[in-house]
Amino acid sequence: MQQVKTRSLFYRLFLITALLFVSSATIYPQKASAISGRWVWKQVARKNKPQTQFTIVINHKGSNVSGVYSVDEFINGQWQGEDGNQTPFSGQVKGSTIEIEFDPSATVPGYQEKVTYAAPSDGRKPSRATLTLNGPTLIFQQVQPAGIEGVPARLTLKRERNGVR
Repeated sequence: MQQVKTRSLFYRLFLITALLFVSSATIYPQKASAISGRWVWKQVARKNKPQTQFTIVINHKGSNVSGVYSVDEFINGQWQGEDGNQTPFSGQVKGSTIEIEFDPSATVPGYQEKVTYAAPSDGRKPSRATLTLNGPTLIFQQVQPAGIEGVPARLTLKRERNGVR
């Protein structure tokens, strides 16, 4: 009888330990290395009013990141741009956050491939932001002016998978 109680207690402790282990995996912050991909924030849509969309595409290698962001405008779901735009950035992984640097005035028209970031050469300081992965979302926080025109200083983006958000 005592052996049956001991065995039952052992199984219960094992089950509780396993459940705690599995649930703790979702509590700890995710690694910044899981940040690669396409992330999107959209302003709340209002009928016949402009809606801003901020998209950032991140490539991660080692402790470095690079990529581009774009700011687009939609009215009633229809894109209002012509050739598109993209602004390159580069950055470093620092613990659970990523610090990026970009020049908001260095927007490249169209959708060229392999666009790379170059710091401003006219004496201006580059803009900076931090990216923090928070579960299924990415927090973009502007930390040094100049800001991105039409975009709030703090955004919560969602990962876009296969062109669908």
